Amino acid sequence: MAKSHGKRPTIRDVADAAGVSYQTVSRVLNDHPRVAPNTRAQVLRAMKKLGYQRNVAAQMLTTHRSRTIQLITVDGEFPFELLLFNSAQWGDYSAVYSDCIRATLAETLDKAAARLVEGIFLYAPKLRIPDDELLAMCHGIPLVRRDFALESKQITWVGFDQIRATQMAVQHLIDLGHRDIAVVTGTLQALNATWRYESWQKTLRENGLQPGPNAHGDYTTPKSAVRTGYEGMCLILDSGKPFTAVLIANDYMTIGATHALREHGLRVPDDVSIVSYDNSPHAGYLDPPLTTIEFNFDLQNRLAFQFLFEMIEKSDTEPHQHILLPDLIVRESTRALE
Repeated sequence: MAKSHGKRPTIRDVADAAGVSYQTVSRVLNDHPRVAPNTRAQVLRAMKKLGYQRNVAAQMLTTHRSRTIQLITVDGEFPFELLLFNSAQWGDYSAVYSDCIRATLAETLDKAAARLVEGIFLYAPKLRIPDDELLAMCHGIPLVRRDFALESKQITWVGFDQIRATQMAVQHLIDLGHRDIAVVTGTLQALNATWRYESWQKTLRENGLQPGPNAHGDYTTPKSAVRTGYEGMCLILDSGKPFTAVLIANDYMTIGATHALREHGLRVPDDVSIVSYDNSPHAGYLDPPLTTIEFNFDLQNRLAFQFLFEMIEKSDTEPHQHILLPDLIVRESTRALE
């Protein structure tokens, strides 16, 4: 049977071409075990010859499954590694990507529900919202948040402990003899930046020390991070307040901050020690190599997807919060004071 011009081949066309029943083709499409190997091969050859493609819309109406999830970012950019979503790894699910701002989040979730998506993967680094309000927007669709949303108790989220991360960074510098410790942090609109800023202050005061000078910057993209790292360090230097060490919000901001220090005739770590965050691929190759807090983002993403698909497959899965612990990678950007 030749493929009809201008007409999309149907299951019945495939059945006629293969010399089998409509029900047999349906079983092949749904991987039913009770199909003889020769018959399965015969049907697949007919599909290939006709150029048959499964009608996803019809399948959704029949099975009530779209096998689609939606990845949403709010007031931010998708981390690069999330754009490498591997559908084969998660049972042939496909992903739809959306970005929005806080004001359009409800509309974005309404559209997700209209698409019959089966799960929502949310990355919202600045989103402060009551759990009840967020859940009401989701129309009962399973949701996992990829953020350190410590105050959220009714939703599932996966995030690195930003409080512990900063304690580790500050304590490392204190153990090296530093007493005047500055910070160039991200905007305090961001959840992580807020946790880190408060932890920096608290850890210093618990050690009988006063917080040093500080500046805030935007680290949401590499370009903005380098620029605001430079600008933030310039503000601290221009303040005239003493410091021998500084925490910097991420490894890209450190590039700009180090440049500002050099412009002012200061060397790292001879004059100023630096601890950064993230342990990006370039962190160990800067001059000097960065002491930094390592976050295993691949692990964070895998766990968030794993939890999301568990919630999709098992509707009675209880929401839970998973706090990941960071590591301190000590390199040559910090030194002990003599």
